[in-house]
Amino acid sequence: MARIELDYVTPRFRDFTPGEFVYRRSGVFARHGFRRLLVPRDVVGSQDYYARVGFSATDDGWVRDVDGVAGASSR
Repeated sequence: MARIELDYVTPRFRDFTPGEFVYRRSGVFARHGFRRLLVPRDVVGSQDYYARVGFSATDDGWVRDVDGVAGASSR
């Protein structure tokens, strides 16, 4: 599992496009073998933002499965 500690975009680019690319299209997490992402509750961010880029609220924070993980080992 990858723990996201910082997710920041300047106001000019806060239209969710960077998050869509990083979390859904880039494949960066899958290439490094991560199967799940966690944004802890203490990380400041918009609940709407995390929901729009595919995270679900849990007791631990916001989580999402990594897209495109075929046979990757868990981290």
